[in-house]
Amino acid sequence: MAKPTPIKVRYFLISLFRGISQVILQKNALSGVLFLFGVAVNSTIMALGITLGVITATACACTLHYPAKQIEEGRFGYNGALVGVVIFSLYAPSALTVFLIIGGSALTVFIIRFMMCHISLPAYTAPYILVIWAIWTLAPTLNLASAETLTSEKISTWGVFEGIGQIIFQNNPITGICFLVGVFISSKAHAFWSIIGGVLATLLAMFLDLSPTLILAGVFGYNASLSAIALSNGSKQWLAPLAGSVLTVPIAVTLMSADVIILTAPFVLSSWIIWFLKRNFSLTH
Repeated sequence: MAKPTPIKVRYFLISLFRGISQVILQKNALSGVLFLFGVAVNSTIMALGITLGVITATACACTLHYPAKQIEEGRFGYNGALVGVVIFSLYAPSALTVFLIIGGSALTVFIIRFMMCHISLPAYTAPYILVIWAIWTLAPTLNLASAETLTSEKISTWGVFEGIGQIIFQNNPITGICFLVGVFISSKAHAFWSIIGGVLATLLAMFLDLSPTLILAGVFGYNASLSAIALSNGSKQWLAPLAGSVLTVPIAVTLMSADVIILTAPFVLSSWIIWFLKRNFSLTH
């Protein structure tokens, strides 16, 4: 029997906000609302981008009749949300960038479904990374105009909350606080590890005498926060999230040295490495 329309609408909205919450590895619609609000605090246009991306990806998964439970958990929406926010963080709004958000977000749905069915590694944000790398490579031939740089004066938290904000590519500590509250509502343990991972990576970046500007902007913290959250499942585990957090820094430096836009690739690669080690060796406590 078909669901009544109000139930369908509620199901879709929950799926959308859970999709946004899954960007920071949460499955909580209220967290998703706070994450979207945090983005809007810093950039209205990027908030529109994340909304367009998550709607496109979720609608695509519904149209393809992918597993309803996975759709409602937001597992098909978050990569699309990231495509939307990153494209508008890199390029000025235009008909072409809107088309790229819609097309790129839809493409992530096929990629993540393929990974779910055929690859034993967790997909994490790999689908959106592949899509954005492809668009970034093609950008010069597409004549995409660069986005305007946000230059408003902000308080500094020495890269701590900036790093949490950078998880969704927002260099704004207020946004970072919104994100942290959203994570805390969903999981106190994840909120704790997001701070620990980010601070640890920031301290390592300072020890390695990396760019102070990038450190203060939270560039070395956000991948570590994500890796710490992803690898902390199970409250007695501590070595895995710490190791994953530290590993994101050299991976980020390597990608930067190769002139590759890093996105959340350090998080994905470090988490995959630690995940493999956990599965094959004792790396749990």
